[in-house]
Amino acid sequence: MPQARNAQVEEIIRCGKDPVHFTNKWLKITHPEKGLIGFKTFPFQDDCLRDFKDNRFNIVLKSRQLGLSTITAAYALWLAIFHKEKNILVIATKMAVAQNFVRKVKTMLENLPPWLLIPKASASSKQAIEFSNGSVVKAIPTSEDAGRSEALSLLIIDEAAFIRNFEELWKGLYPTLSTGGSAVILSTPNGVGNQYHKLWVDAETGTSNFHAIKLPWDVHPERDQSWFDTESRQMSRKQIAQELLCDFSSSG
Repeated sequence: MPQARNAQVEEIIRCGKDPVHFTNKWLKITHPEKGLIGFKTFPFQDDCLRDFKDNRFNIVLKSRQLGLSTITAAYALWLAIFHKEKNILVIATKMAVAQNFVRKVKTMLENLPPWLLIPKASASSKQAIEFSNGSVVKAIPTSEDAGRSEALSLLIIDEAAFIRNFEELWKGLYPTLSTGGSAVILSTPNGVGNQYHKLWVDAETGTSNFHAIKLPWDVHPERDQSWFDTESRQMSRKQIAQELLCDFSSSG
């Protein structure tokens, strides 16, 4: 028994240090066809988890259907349960997207083994989970005053290029990170000149604090040219640039 308990303590410590190990070892997700399954990540997803942990500000330019919302949900859960008093806010384009993010976090949380000493959810709703260690994961749809009154530990903005008046929204949100909070901004491209494009260019050229992560369609190891050709037949040139190629200039 003492030996088993020591192994559990070592595992708890390892999970608290390494979100990649925690995600692959213990998290479960809902697959549209297979139901509840273990979350086995791809190398590019592991890299994202490490980047989120190692860099205070991250901006992700991505192709569609790469599982980035699930990866960010896993990272948000890891941060909330292994660190006290973390205020995590997700801003999504729609209410349904915000609620789906919280649903993913709840599924992961509810299927963790109890011996991991995970803090209990002291309160929850369709848009938020409050933990007994003081951490909170909350997701809300876009609005003019979204998150402005918060002091945030982590801000996640989904599909930022498609948020109306994102420039004004970002001006209001950035001060909420002044106490040391971090940010993950994700999107497919939506033309040039908008605030998301400006943030990406500054990150890519090294003129801002953001770490740039580019994820075109072929980072996924299960996708090849045949997959791309099949997908492309259903799309316009603009859609291909936007949803597969991460091409700003052709996506506007």
